Amino acid sequence: MMDNRKLLGLVSSGLAAALLAFAAFSNSWIIGNNYEIRSEVGLRSVNICAEHSSCEKVSLDSWSKSAFAPKGLGTFQTLGMISFGLALALSLLMAVLLFYGISKKTPYWPIHPGSLALLLSISLLIVGVLTLALHPFKTAGWGTGPGFMLLAAGDVLALAAALILGRSEAKTEENWFE
Repeated sequence: MMDNRKLLGLVSSGLAAALLAFAAFSNSWIIGNNYEIRSEVGLRSVNICAEHSSCEKVSLDSWSKSAFAPKGLGTFQTLGMISFGLALALSLLMAVLLFYGISKKTPYWPIHPGSLALLLSISLLIVGVLTLALHPFKTAGWGTGPGFMLLAAGDVLALAAALILGRSEAKTEENWFE
């Protein structure tokens, strides 16, 4: 029978993996309205929707090469790609922790996956906040969208899962001092 603490870690790990993957691919990190045009900016692309017509998806790469690119889009794009990579890596690591927790196997990695998850979680938190803080759409009054909120929730759950599952192994002679 599984104890409640380990179950909480497994549930946190599974939710974190899903939220982080969804947030990485979300197009709603930054949302704004200008002149009846709604824009939703993600880490790799932007959706531009006129009020009574369809939406158009434009990659940040092609937008940054256009004459209409806002100043600072290159910095946002670079930080966005780093955030995207960190979010996917942490999501994958949460799935690995979930696998080890469910299968009751001990990971024999040079660095425990829980320790790697802590490192990635803190890195993602810093880079994600920098991505949001340095976005070039502040002067237009655009604000935080649900994509970043999902990332923050997934990051907190990943941090909790890494702390819980990283210490859920039985003590052996090799790790008795931890």
